[in-house]
Amino acid sequence: MATAWIREYATLGEGGAQVAAEPGLRDQTPVTFTTTAPSAAFGVNTKYIAISASADYHYAVGGSTITATTSNLKVYSAGGPLYIGVQPGQYIAFVAAA
Repeated sequence: MATAWIREYATLGEGGAQVAAEPGLRDQTPVTFTTTAPSAAFGVNTKYIAISASADYHYAVGGSTITATTSNLKVYSAGGPLYIGVQPGQYIAFVAAA
C-alpha cells in the first residue's frame, strides 16, 4: 500500500522554473492506494498541484469517476514532487506501479 500527498496551488513561482508559489492553497488529505483511488476534488482556485508519494505510482486526472491504471504515466517516487496543471473541480487518481 502506498500514500500520495497533494498540495494545491493557484500560481507558479517566478523565473519559469517548475515550482509553485508558497504557501499553497491547501494540503489535501493523503490518498492511500494499492488499486485505483481518487483524491478529493480540487478547489475553485486550484490551477496546479504538487504530488509526492511513498512508492512508485501511475496517475490519471479527470472527473469524479476517474480511474488510474498501470497503462497511465508511471512516476518514480524517488524523483521528488511532481507538479502538474489541473482544472478546478477535477480529481487525480493513483494506482501502485506494476
